[in-house]
Amino acid sequence: MRRSDRDAHDATATFRKLLPDTYEFDFVNGPFSDGPAAGIDLFHPPPYYKLYEQLTLESLQQGYKWLLAYINENGPYDAVMCFSQGCSMASSLLLYNQSLYPNSPPLFKAAIFICGGVPLDVLASLGVEVTAEARDLDRSSKVALQQQASTEAILRNGRERWGSGLNDYSTYQTEGFDKRGMVFGIDVARIPRQMKIQIPTVHVYGAKDPRFPASVTMAQFCDETVRRTFDHGGGHEIPRKRDVSETIAELVEWCVLMATEGE
Repeated sequence: MRRSDRDAHDATATFRKLLPDTYEFDFVNGPFSDGPAAGIDLFHPPPYYKLYEQLTLESLQQGYKWLLAYINENGPYDAVMCFSQGCSMASSLLLYNQSLYPNSPPLFKAAIFICGGVPLDVLASLGVEVTAEARDLDRSSKVALQQQASTEAILRNGRERWGSGLNDYSTYQTEGFDKRGMVFGIDVARIPRQMKIQIPTVHVYGAKDPRFPASVTMAQFCDETVRRTFDHGGGHEIPRKRDVSETIAELVEWCVLMATEGE
């Protein structure tokens, strides 16, 4: 959110170096200028961009139009890889596209989501019951993220800022969600299979990220037979530790292999 292609390039560099040379990446700036996301100005100078002006259905629609035009002009793309705000845009676009055009080919063959979720208003518009618990957690986690990712928090606490002030989800059991029922205020057991994103997906999130619930919830809207998840153990970030980078690279390769199998 409110980043630039330079930031995305640098943040993913460690695990991208471990991928085959045949992989090509196109880092895209959003169409709208903005101020920096919390703490980003410490590491990257302006300009900063965003994919939509506000997190409303109308603003998202404008973002979809821009993204679809970009894909038509510069694509096609085999996969989409996104972080934070990009996950909101890509996941909701995939869900809407599948709902409106169930017999059409998907926009992408695979998707890699990192530290992001699908907007609750999008789920509600698709007929999902969004409880007050889900709304409250969504609001409080966004506030906590702004506090923990702020410049002040970085300078004061460094990496220790993650996990302070909100739950640490490191002991949260993320397996078997599909059959459990209520998960962070959403009854995932009632999600129809035809609503779920059918392409292979990878979901990378951190147990110390205040937005952990959003990431985990979004994974439940993807077909579990072609879905992989990974908790990198950190916050709202892409850790550059060797073991984390190796795991993410392996998951990206798995996702692409699943998407291109039989071609």
